[in-house]
Amino acid sequence: MSLECARRDHTDSLSSGDQRGPFLTARALGMALAALHDVRSVVAGSAMQLLSLPIPAGLLPFPSPEERDLAAAAACHQVLRLRYPNQASLLERAWRQWLDDFALGPAGTPVEMAGRAYGKAVHRVGIDDLSKARTAGTPDGTPCHHRPVPPQPTQGFAGADWGQATPLAATRVTDFPPPPGRLEAETAASRGEFHRAPGDPAFRTLAEEVIGIAWAYDGPRELGTPPRLYLQVVLTVLDAIEKRHPGQLQGLDGLAVIAGAAVAMADAGIDAWHYKYAPTHRMGRPAVGVREAVVGKGLAEASRLPLGRSEGTGSGAGLTPDLPSYPSGHATLGAAAFQLLRLFLVARGLGSFDPAGSGLDDVRFEFVSDESDGRNRDPCTPWLRDRLTLSYGSLWEAIVDNAVSRVYLGVHRQCDGITTRLPDSEDEVFGVPATPRELGRIGGVWLGARIANQIARKLDIPNATIAASGIV
Repeated sequence: MSLECARRDHTDSLSSGDQRGPFLTARALGMALAALHDVRSVVAGSAMQLLSLPIPAGLLPFPSPEERDLAAAAACHQVLRLRYPNQASLLERAWRQWLDDFALGPAGTPVEMAGRAYGKAVHRVGIDDLSKARTAGTPDGTPCHHRPVPPQPTQGFAGADWGQATPLAATRVTDFPPPPGRLEAETAASRGEFHRAPGDPAFRTLAEEVIGIAWAYDGPRELGTPPRLYLQVVLTVLDAIEKRHPGQLQGLDGLAVIAGAAVAMADAGIDAWHYKYAPTHRMGRPAVGVREAVVGKGLAEASRLPLGRSEGTGSGAGLTPDLPSYPSGHATLGAAAFQLLRLFLVARGLGSFDPAGSGLDDVRFEFVSDESDGRNRDPCTPWLRDRLTLSYGSLWEAIVDNAVSRVYLGVHRQCDGITTRLPDSEDEVFGVPATPRELGRIGGVWLGARIANQIARKLDIPNATIAASGIV
């Protein structure tokens, strides 16, 4: 239901969404699933909590599994009710259905009310979230900073104060470096950043375009934003693990990793947006910087536009996000979810890291993105997109593809998402690292993984496992 609320929030049936945009979607998912996990964990006798909030006295002790499930479901439902007021009727129907389908008992019992009290407490952690989310930034006129991009001359600057939101469980990563040399624009004009029309292969292979679109999720109708996609991948991986290792995800384990991934994304979004608007880090999009650089040299590429997210009229004019470029939100949030997942699976003996110390994991999976599920239509054409299955030999490969997908769409430079650390050095260079151990600190992948490492410790994942992941 949390994922469905995120999807419906981006439908035409709602004139205005409640939690639109990646950082608000991540926040709502993190809060709802943390409430579900914490109540269910505590009433089951576990001391494991993702959030440092007191459990209402009315929640202990509960003798029956039904009461435990009722309390946890009520906590989650209360967060969704408060975060998605435009979906009140859907949520009320769902609640009545849950009570019947899962035999949770009558509505309005003291157990339900105690669970809802915890959900309200979780919501109050971010009681001023909407005001922070709606604060618009302004251009400062300096060469590298964010400005509206063509063909979006009235583009705004979303979420300028989101970096000041109260995190759910993590603390600020303070050693995140700025982009190297503040990046002269022409040095970032890498292959894949621009195009003249849909399907132009001059700067992008077909395989790269497939990756770019599959991981896009730039708020399209009926789909939503990247955090929803990343949680779908988490669920897909857990399904694959269950098929390979039946019965090994026991008790609260599945819920713990799903909620942990959601909380990691929520807190990673706060850090990413903090640095996006930090004067030391703020960078404009390549759609402005590269074009202006080549205009000065009289090159034909000055007319190119990013593939981006098409505006849907068939003109081929691509849109780019209305916020600064560094670090990539996609790279940061995706790395937060998938780093948490791979740490959890290895700690539970359901995966392993390379014994040679590279940090590569062996978590294999396949998934079909809603962007390319055979039902979704390309916004530039009247045709359905083909159904495409992406196969990965590890979660690390998914982290990399998700990061570089933004380069293939032309909305990010590669270093916004990922860089390589030189062997036996702390220096970082452009390039995609072959292993986690080679990952540079510049870019959203490192930032998101560092947030995930913090959340992993709340799930009792050993520091030795975190060190073996290659990202510390």
